Amino acid sequence: MKVTRVDQRSYVEPVKSVKSKHIEKGNTRSEKPVEEAVKYEPSKNNEPVTYKKTSHVYDHETVAKLKRQSEEAYAHLRGLIEKLLLKQGHSLKTITSEEWAGIQIDEPTRLEAQNMIAPGGPLSAEAVSDRIVDFAKAISGGDVEKLDKLKNAIEEGFRQAESILGQLPEVSKETYKLVMEKLDK
Repeated sequence: MKVTRVDQRSYVEPVKSVKSKHIEKGNTRSEKPVEEAVKYEPSKNNEPVTYKKTSHVYDHETVAKLKRQSEEAYAHLRGLIEKLLLKQGHSLKTITSEEWAGIQIDEPTRLEAQNMIAPGGPLSAEAVSDRIVDFAKAISGGDVEKLDKLKNAIEEGFRQAESILGQLPEVSKETYKLVMEKLDK
């Protein structure tokens, strides 16, 4: 690293005097008339300026309960699929898409999966729609002003699922319909 000397012969512009019709020499007080100054006009809006605390509170307890229920249903379904794959010499981690096409679903697995999505089951349209609506209410604190935002987010979620999975099964379509009906109430 090279250090160079600071040259003191640098040119500096001298300070220039500015003449003003409002300021006399030595008098820094403005002679501008008060009538020309900006005048304060009170607002016609009588709403308080302070932050209003909303009565809508994020419900951590309900969100945690719904998350736990969802994880339990997912774990049960995943376990069902893992057992099915193991019976046929595969695993979820190593199975290829070609091998998926050859998987045979045995009768006990089919019946258990069918019971999970049947009315009263943990993955039925009614149960899943209840969890989605309860979750939406919990994260919004029940604030109806957030309803459109919540509905748009749910619609987008179903659209994304459809773009990934292709056409959704009838139980998913029924779930979507029930969610929208419950949110409109």
